[in-house]
Amino acid sequence: MTTIRDVAKLARVSVGTVSNVLNSSPLVRSETRERVLAAIDSLNYHPTAAARSLNTQLTYTIGMVRTELRPSTLQSESDPFILDLIDGVSTAAIGTGIGLTFWTIPVGTQEIDLYERLVLGRQVDGLILFAVRDNDPRIEFLKTQRFPFVVFGRYERDDTIHWIDVDGAHGITLAVNHLADLGHTRIAYLSPPREQHLAHLRWQGFEAAMAEVGLQIDPALTLEGDFTEHSGQLGMHYLLDYSQPPTAIICNNDRMAFGAMRAAQARGLKVGRDVSVVGFDDIPLSRYWHPPLTTISQPTREIGALLFGLLQSVIAGEDAETETRQLIKPELHVRSSTGKPV
Repeated sequence: MTTIRDVAKLARVSVGTVSNVLNSSPLVRSETRERVLAAIDSLNYHPTAAARSLNTQLTYTIGMVRTELRPSTLQSESDPFILDLIDGVSTAAIGTGIGLTFWTIPVGTQEIDLYERLVLGRQVDGLILFAVRDNDPRIEFLKTQRFPFVVFGRYERDDTIHWIDVDGAHGITLAVNHLADLGHTRIAYLSPPREQHLAHLRWQGFEAAMAEVGLQIDPALTLEGDFTEHSGQLGMHYLLDYSQPPTAIICNNDRMAFGAMRAAQARGLKVGRDVSVVGFDDIPLSRYWHPPLTTISQPTREIGALLFGLLQSVIAGEDAETETRQLIKPELHVRSSTGKPV
């Protein structure tokens, strides 16, 4: 295997000069740089992360940690939304030589212990956080350590935090307007877990949109889910047992919407005719579900790429010249799971 010493020998320079060229040091003369680059190309040399880190003190690795807010004894469901987000990050990282590591951890002391190991042990150069909470202990810890991180989700309490978010309130407004235009007046709402900050933002959107279209919110038709298909099933069964069941339901992710549709179908109801269902995320499976799901679409892979780029700017200290807070508008994709009430 070709080593940095082989490159130095062919280019007739020191190992330190090769290292400076690899790390774009301005101290190397242009003719020397060209000779080193020619040797690298001739030998097809690819520096290892360990070799690069000796000079830069970087690991060339970034991390993402998924926190289980409500751990159960059951095996955790894989989340297609998170997989799409990771795909967007990793695709953006491929051409840079930067690696990505990912963990799932239950909320609590183990969560902070993991962050301490990652940060204090310098196992990664930066972190991407998501599922942000009010008074999020991860953010406070990372700020104290002055460690590079970015957030998927708004954290408006602190204007120094770098984040990218989808305007969930706008998305819920699109869903309410769509159902109201179809003629629905009894609209149920299955919310995200209350621990997540986005739950409050989307509820504000629901309240404002219902008021705008002149509809009353029935508290009996507002339930809290946990983003799993199981919670969607339980929620829909509960709603259909109510003396005045809804004719439509807005679910705050597609998996809960799938569960709601299963529950309705198990009772012999036709989704899109007897009851309408709207999801949120537009994961790939939503197009092929039976029936295809009307949902609020957010460009998850593109967001992953944006998060990666923003984190690289923060790590490099270039965030002062970068748009560090971006709010993206989602879109409504109408499919067969919604229709006029019978």
